[in-house]
Amino acid sequence: MFKKLNTYTQFFKTIAKLAIPITIGQLGLVLMGFADIVMLGRYDTLAMSAAGVGNAVFFLFALIGIGTQYATSTLISIADGEGKSQQSIPIYKSSLWVTFVLSAVLMLVNVFFYYNFDVFGQTPDLTKSAKEYLWIINFSVPALLLFNCGKQVLDGLGKPNQSMIVTFIGLILNVILNDLFIYGHGGFPEMGLAGAAWASLSSRYLMALLMLLWVQFHPIIIHLKTKSIEAKSYFINILKIGLPIGFTYFFEIAAFSYALILAGRISELHSGAHQIAINLASITYMFVMGISAACNIVVGNHYGAKDQKGVRRSGFAAILLTIAIEGFFAIIFLIFNKDLPLIYTVDPILLEITPMLLVLSAFFQVSDGLQAVAAGALRGIKDTKVTGIIAFVSYWLIMMPGAYFLCFNLEMGINGIWLSFIIGLSFAAILLLYRFNTKTKLGRLKFDETDPMHSMVDI
Repeated sequence: MFKKLNTYTQFFKTIAKLAIPITIGQLGLVLMGFADIVMLGRYDTLAMSAAGVGNAVFFLFALIGIGTQYATSTLISIADGEGKSQQSIPIYKSSLWVTFVLSAVLMLVNVFFYYNFDVFGQTPDLTKSAKEYLWIINFSVPALLLFNCGKQVLDGLGKPNQSMIVTFIGLILNVILNDLFIYGHGGFPEMGLAGAAWASLSSRYLMALLMLLWVQFHPIIIHLKTKSIEAKSYFINILKIGLPIGFTYFFEIAAFSYALILAGRISELHSGAHQIAINLASITYMFVMGISAACNIVVGNHYGAKDQKGVRRSGFAAILLTIAIEGFFAIIFLIFNKDLPLIYTVDPILLEITPMLLVLSAFFQVSDGLQAVAAGALRGIKDTKVTGIIAFVSYWLIMMPGAYFLCFNLEMGINGIWLSFIIGLSFAAILLLYRFNTKTKLGRLKFDETDPMHSMVDI
């Protein structure tokens, strides 16, 4: 057994080298939400819940854009493995055009739901506050996507440290502005919930500016511009590969947002408890997202080089790392389920409701991690369409109906919602792992014989 594990040692190292800065950067993004929730929770419970609902609606659609942009790092990593890294330049330019189009569409979607927020079935007070938050934060869509565009370019070239640094600059600014805008310190007016929204918006535009400047003047980009570059558009290629990824995220986040809406229908306090548990789970999930992104890049490199063993072993190395990391976090959630909520609140009812949610969260940690990393491995071989179908079935046909049924029909309340998470995520993990294993078995993986950017891998 140990001898077999030794064959994965180099893959563990390669993935970890990429995953660590990506994970730290992802944690920085989550910590922005963490700072908002904690600082608003100290300010007002309704404001904390409203920010949670507003962000749930915002990211429900924003993640279609973010997910679509993952095609940029996939295409660049494959081109790099193929020995055509200079094609990163036209891929980046095409990605910018995709970003502008997606920004316009997603902002219009948010405006639609601003005027039709009642469909989410929240209490009148929660609806009013969440709408105010969504209206402001909607203007940050272009900044969020421009930052991610630059991040995907450098990640695809194996340079994730820059986005990590930019993220933490944004985090520091966000915390400072939260203190000034939410509480009215430093002579600023006390804006409460609106202050948190303006702080996030300002931070995202700074991050976008810094990220694009870094891409523009990064030595590797300057060097690639000196090479002979095939002038072509990758606009359609990015959409072909990226939109299924984007809708995979949409299906998943829609299910989680729906769960938040169901929790809000129980009570505002249950919505707050749900938000605390989700926020804690999101922090641990960022470690897996880092591994998933690194896996996508490393698998893509081997796929571009037509190295079937490398594709399979790098994918399974990421899967083994995920089992170890998520197992560790599951133990932490089980042991400290009563202590972790104290970070967010001193409300005695929230402290009574939340611990059981963390116990249930511990059980879906591993399944959640495995489905995310298996999807990342499949992205590396440009297999994204079936992943989207699996996500739709797992989250919309199993998790969402199951959450309502367990919560209200079986009267399990908020615990029933979280039990449905475990069922849906486990189903997705099993199918995605099976697909990656089947697709990458010796002799089954089909490589593009022409330019790997011209077509999807046979699915």
